[in-house]
Amino acid sequence: MQTYYFDVTDIVLYVKKETTISGIQRVALEVIRRAVRKLGSKRVKVGMWDKGSQCYLAMDADFLLEREEFDPDFLAAALLGKAVRKVQAVPSILTRYRNQRAKYLYHWLRANLEEYKRNHRYFERRGTTLEGWVLEKERAHRNSKELPVLAPAASVQKRVPLEDVAQSGDRLIILGATWGLQDLNDHLNGLKEKIGVEIDLLIHDLIPLVASEHLADDFSETFYRWLEGSTLYCSRYFANSQNTGKDLRCFLSEVNSDLPIDVVPLAQALGDDRAALDTQSFRSKLNATKGVRRSFLNMTKVPYVLVVGTLETRKNIWRLAQAWQQLIQDPQVEPPRLIFAGKKGWYIDEFLDWMKASGNLDGWISIADRPTDKELAFLFHNCVFTANVSTYEGWGLPVGEGLSFGKTGVVAENSSLTEVGGDMVEYCDAHSISSIRDACKRLIMEDDRRTELEKRIQNTQLRSWDDVTNDLLEYLN
Repeated sequence: MQTYYFDVTDIVLYVKKETTISGIQRVALEVIRRAVRKLGSKRVKVGMWDKGSQCYLAMDADFLLEREEFDPDFLAAALLGKAVRKVQAVPSILTRYRNQRAKYLYHWLRANLEEYKRNHRYFERRGTTLEGWVLEKERAHRNSKELPVLAPAASVQKRVPLEDVAQSGDRLIILGATWGLQDLNDHLNGLKEKIGVEIDLLIHDLIPLVASEHLADDFSETFYRWLEGSTLYCSRYFANSQNTGKDLRCFLSEVNSDLPIDVVPLAQALGDDRAALDTQSFRSKLNATKGVRRSFLNMTKVPYVLVVGTLETRKNIWRLAQAWQQLIQDPQVEPPRLIFAGKKGWYIDEFLDWMKASGNLDGWISIADRPTDKELAFLFHNCVFTANVSTYEGWGLPVGEGLSFGKTGVVAENSSLTEVGGDMVEYCDAHSISSIRDACKRLIMEDDRRTELEKRIQNTQLRSWDDVTNDLLEYLN
């Protein structure tokens, strides 16, 4: 019986240092979880590269069925055997450091010093207040006594070398980001030669080659070498969109490879109950805001447009902010607030300097830093519409997530974004501030247009993660 081993190496790297995940890791978790449900834990396993032992390890995957949402503490315990404190016991401004003991201690001491100095600005820059910090710290102290440390013994998986359990014809499917891990790539070559394992690789985008100006100097070269090297061990590629498939075919032609490419478009629908938030009853309204940071709740007291994703130049945040500046100066428009939800990325110092100098555009723009899954659901559910005006995307998960909540959006008419948005969004030219402005203005001013697009969403069967998983497994079979 053929066994599928799904790689989780990049997820392991994330839970070591992050408290949220990027779209790529989200894709892998959604697909692996459904593959286990569909085929069972005897046929579906997970694997990870252990740099310390220089060994590729395999383990059971049924632990993923225990959580629907991304829980870094749970994954750290299951994959790393790492005892970590539950999130409720950590103040929000320290959440990102809770799995990094040294950094957590440093920022804890720093925050206490700023509290002693009554430095309100320090806490405001981190999305809270001095008073809020004191309350959270007291709650964390209380919870650290009430809540047990997450014990890994119950959830940690038994890990064995893949070479000891895999057989010829089994498949290793890499859905995540493994470029830059040269020792892993070398090992994959060996696995194919020694055992006869077939290795399949999902390509999310060729952004480092198509839009290299947005990345660090050496990253594009590293990516090129990784992708070229993957042709030595790969049996087949999957592309997450028709556009990515087109780019990948051009690359393979350049390096004289004729390996097959199958396109498996990603999901639009979320596939769980996050989009079906019921806020009709008093209890459901209370539940919807539980765990949402006060700073986020403050941002959403007025109508807002939501932009989800890492803040980086490729996301075109500068042009979008300039379009918003023109909108608030237009006497015909009463614009919503603009909220960027995501972590800060590369090369945005000029943007942040402008934000600071303009007072966040006199308060019209806010940044919701590193939202959790629940906070993202809250932001999606309550926004007027979404915006994604990137200059290039491999897929565009936030566009689809917005559609899941019944929200249309302003979307750049390029790359794969039209595959996600279909006829349910308002398109614009990403390279034109006036085009972005006019598209946003239409959705702000023309209620009939926004209602029309929202009805199209309601009448469309959005692509689900079940669809993605079924298509992938059909190709694998």
